[in-house]
Amino acid sequence: MSILTAHVAPGYELPEVACQFTLEHFKRGDAPTIHTDAEAAKREGLAAPVATGPQVAALIFRQLRDCFGRGWVEGGRCDISFRRPVAVTDFCVAKGVVTGKAPEDGQVRVSCDVWIENGSGDKVIAGTASGLVPA
Repeated sequence: MSILTAHVAPGYELPEVACQFTLEHFKRGDAPTIHTDAEAAKREGLAAPVATGPQVAALIFRQLRDCFGRGWVEGGRCDISFRRPVAVTDFCVAKGVVTGKAPEDGQVRVSCDVWIENGSGDKVIAGTASGLVPA
């Protein structure tokens, strides 16, 4: 089931998806990495361990699945850029807004601007996405 319909108007704000990340989200075995170990991160010039980009971006994908349902799985498109690192202990929120819609093969493609903000309000990931809804 999807939240969005063909009647959604540009400017509609997508429901937010949030996560308080912890070091436990990124542990994979005992190997020290830039994602789990402060010393390994410092050796790479980082102030602290950083989250893995795909795990953070997954907040956007969960948001889009919730908004489009099957229209995300079978017709979703996404173009995002990773703008800055996310600390492994950061609170992040996926946000988005509908920017337009157009008919496509008997359905409606709804386009959105999407982004993730960290706890400081910085956009750490940003881009565009779209999915299909019934006409």
